[in-house]
Amino acid sequence: MPRIYESPTMGDAHIRVALVSDLGQADLLVHRVGSWGLATRPWLWYMAPKQDANLYVYFCSLGMAQLTVCYVDTYGQAGWVNKQQRHPVAHLLR
Repeated sequence: MPRIYESPTMGDAHIRVALVSDLGQADLLVHRVGSWGLATRPWLWYMAPKQDANLYVYFCSLGMAQLTVCYVDTYGQAGWVNKQQRHPVAHLLR
């Protein structure tokens, strides 16, 4: 499951992510967790150091993003916004 490293360069990243504040603009609603063991679903992200991460993300503008993410406060809010259609980058978040 996602152990995320925030890459400082786009070339090092596996995926480009735009952070949005409006739930309606997001592809994925993410709840950030405090430990590696709690990151059990693609929408529960643990921010890890580079050596422990399995996914490098580069935070960029909305126009360059492959995925739009909105951080939410509770586990219950987190998940894919459109559950009927599989997102093209969903396989990266396993």
